[in-house]
Amino acid sequence: QLFESSSCTYTYILADGASGDAVVIDPVLETVPRDLQLLRELRLNLKYAVNTHCHADHVTGSGSLVRALGGRSVISRASGARADVLLSDGDEIKFGDF
Repeated sequence: QLFESSSCTYTYILADGASGDAVVIDPVLETVPRDLQLLRELRLNLKYAVNTHCHADHVTGSGSLVRALGGRSVISRASGARADVLLSDGDEIKFGDF
């Protein structure tokens, strides 16, 4: 769990130790350098940058993370936002053994 104080946003990194696959949840644009450094230090491969919701008042860091490391951006189809993967109720994303 990581925190960005200006927007009071928590970002989470989940990873599968065996494969090195990682998911970053709710990345913040201003903290992309921190998140990139952490992912690289831990030798993790970004599989998904997931947004649990969409805010009109700030831009997420998903696009920047995906451009820097690969992977795919994810958000709910109901949000009306754009992403590589649009989820509907009951959908799952898989990474490593999870």
